[in-house]
Amino acid sequence: MTRLLDLGTLSDLQDVAADFQRRIEAADLAGCEPFIEWSQQILVDHPEQKALVLPVGTTVEGDLILDSDCEPFASGGVSCIVANDDFKVTGRILNADPEGGPSLLVAGNLESGDFFKAASGIVVIGSLTAAGLVVCAGDNGALLVGGNLYARALIDCDHEIIVIGDVRATVASDDLGNMRTLLVPEVFDEPEDPSDEWPDGDLIRERLLEGLPILKG
Repeated sequence: MTRLLDLGTLSDLQDVAADFQRRIEAADLAGCEPFIEWSQQILVDHPEQKALVLPVGTTVEGDLILDSDCEPFASGGVSCIVANDDFKVTGRILNADPEGGPSLLVAGNLESGDFFKAASGIVVIGSLTAAGLVVCAGDNGALLVGGNLYARALIDCDHEIIVIGDVRATVASDDLGNMRTLLVPEVFDEPEDPSDEWPDGDLIRERLLEGLPILKG
């Protein structure tokens, strides 16, 4: 089995952040300041570590786990993954830690299966395409997409999400007040209490991993 660390090269965070900022500016994204700020966050979180820079056309077979207790992050030395072109994950992208997590910066388009994120900062200059759901849980971290977002559904649980292009997915959001309408009762702490309108991110993730339905119907 190919290790993620074997797919790329380790690079200095200062160089990576500067290069990625140039790519954001070249893409001429409307309101690009948050994109720059979140890509620069890698210099703050773990400035002594490195970025794992993936070559053009990289595909990760299986799941990509963006949590500090998983490789290649658990061994120390790597704090973020950077793809300077399109990037594909054949399985799911998962980040469970509500307090923090490695960053993912993608200069092109990002493609994956189900996508679940908590506190990691994920910046995609191109479009994001998920074969299933995109779930963003918690008030830490952010998901920024410069192009379109394609998914079966986007579930926004009190998260910072910016999509410059179109969102081509059913949207379930705290702001829209439609969580109870669209999501199964089992993702709420009080399944039978309609006044409990805030789904639990951990319950959503558990059902996602078990292959259980999250959306009604």
